Amino acid sequence: MFGITDYIIFFLTILIALCIGIFFAIWERKRNTTVDYFLAGRKSSTLPAALSFVVSFQSSLIVIGFPAECYVYGTGLAYYAVGITVAYIFAAVFVVPVMYPLKLISVYEYFNLRYGNNVLRYMALGSGIIYTLFYMASVTVGTCVALQVVLGIPPWGTILIYTVVTAIYTSIGGIKAVIWTDVFQLIIMSAGMIAILVKSCIDVGGLEKIYKFAKDRFDTTDFNADPTIRYQFWNVSIGTITQMLYITMTQPSMQRIYSVRNMNQARALFVIATPFYVIITVIGVLEGAFLFAYFSEKGCDILEAGIIANVNAIVPFAVLELFRYQPGLAGLFTACLSSAGLSTLSSCLSSLSAITYEDIIKVNFREMKPYQSTRIAKVFVLFYGSIVMGLSFSMLHIPGSVSAIFQGFMGCMDGPVCALFILSLMCRRVTTTGISIGLLCGCALVFWLIMGSNFSDVPPYPYLAHGPTNECSVYRNNSDAMIDNTLEYYYSNVSTVSMTDVPFSRKFVYSTEPNETFGSTSLLHTIYSISYILFSVIGFCTTICVGLAASLCTKRQDRIDERCLFSFRKHVINNLFTGSHAGCENNGKRKDCHEDVNFLSKETEF
Repeated sequence: MFGITDYIIFFLTILIALCIGIFFAIWERKRNTTVDYFLAGRKSSTLPAALSFVVSFQSSLIVIGFPAECYVYGTGLAYYAVGITVAYIFAAVFVVPVMYPLKLISVYEYFNLRYGNNVLRYMALGSGIIYTLFYMASVTVGTCVALQVVLGIPPWGTILIYTVVTAIYTSIGGIKAVIWTDVFQLIIMSAGMIAILVKSCIDVGGLEKIYKFAKDRFDTTDFNADPTIRYQFWNVSIGTITQMLYITMTQPSMQRIYSVRNMNQARALFVIATPFYVIITVIGVLEGAFLFAYFSEKGCDILEAGIIANVNAIVPFAVLELFRYQPGLAGLFTACLSSAGLSTLSSCLSSLSAITYEDIIKVNFREMKPYQSTRIAKVFVLFYGSIVMGLSFSMLHIPGSVSAIFQGFMGCMDGPVCALFILSLMCRRVTTTGISIGLLCGCALVFWLIMGSNFSDVPPYPYLAHGPTNECSVYRNNSDAMIDNTLEYYYSNVSTVSMTDVPFSRKFVYSTEPNETFGSTSLLHTIYSISYILFSVIGFCTTICVGLAASLCTKRQDRIDERCLFSFRKHVINNLFTGSHAGCENNGKRKDCHEDVNFLSKETEF
């Protein structure tokens, strides 16, 4: 169980994060503008900004959820690497050259510039705030409930600690504190995940034994184009592109893009982040296979034997088992989990404060002085921190099925909102009315699919064959090793994979032939059986098609700010191959890089 060394490591991680915030609050006390507070004066170095981007979206859902998914479904999630790579390189080549020169603070300001009105700006803003708040609450609850397993501290206690500490250091230190805390937390998180991987491999007897015991988990490569297969190459690699592309267009991501010095650094940020993101994702997936091999070698599949009540408890349970006789390593895992949760909370709180100030306060109070703006921004960090705390407490008491509805509602946003950005960037002809219709249709279709897949009579997707259970008495007879089954109530509220996944709320059937369960001839049943991982790309394509069609049927926009549109010649050929306009933004000062463009309208004032 947890010892003094483990507790020291756990609390030291939180204390260091707080100290980083205090340091930057003192160091940057004379820089009181919102550009300094939200964007670090647009002078951030590329590497720390890139690492901060990575860890901002590598939350406890990956530390706990990816290993859990691999434990029961195999390593198919590793194809996420394809979606990540395609999305981030696409963003570097096609999105950054349009968005960076605009020198915005809030990414949603783009829609005002693009369409000359605030309709889409506030549609995207509203969905972004709701999505972010409940994503933070889900991450917080997942982290704190997992820590209850290893620490014994009730979830409400760690929720209180996390939200208060994160709100304080984010509020006083600004984006610089967030970025450098993220770098520290990425190191801790990576160390914790690698420790689990290495220790389980050593205990089993090496990679050869790992493959022997978890062969069926590794042999899950499937190039069948069947969309009802939960994880196959085409579903995961293509289905995750829009999920990952949406991440590049969120406020936390764009804050880091706008915080670096020039266009080349902004593009390099995504290029640098890609291998780091891929490696951590693959490590998370491999953990699941390694832990399955570990417990199979011991003769006890803890999930099949009922030692744990839910797949989300696999990693916390395994940590107590793996590091029982290594003081400090269980503490390293809690530090890893804490770092994942804290990094997500801090980045999201900073982004919520930025968009609230820039899109709501500044629009209505334009004459506000710089020091007043910064103070208001800090208050909003604390305000949103208190909201997240309340939501987290509430989610502890929501039954799993209700939480599934809630998570599904959040998950229906990323694909359609991603399409909103892409259409606006790439297509001159789209209109406010047309794209609004497309956005609503895309969200509605995905929401319907999520409801059907979770609450129809379509059977849940089956697990792979379970491991042996003949040696489980050692866990049943050891009260210290048992996981209280009441945790199932809490774990059923936590998404196990990503921001778009839906938590488990039903019992699963084990099978070595996953497709046998889906033998129904009903078209509706087949539709409801589509892998959840395709929901984002379905929403994306629906929004694109409906948005384009509806735009052709509505009045064309009279004037367009050309800076808001992508040009292959200007943004790819000139920027990448001739060097034209590259790096013309210097030292955070706005400098128009598009003097050769014939603007059709003046820049909208806010």
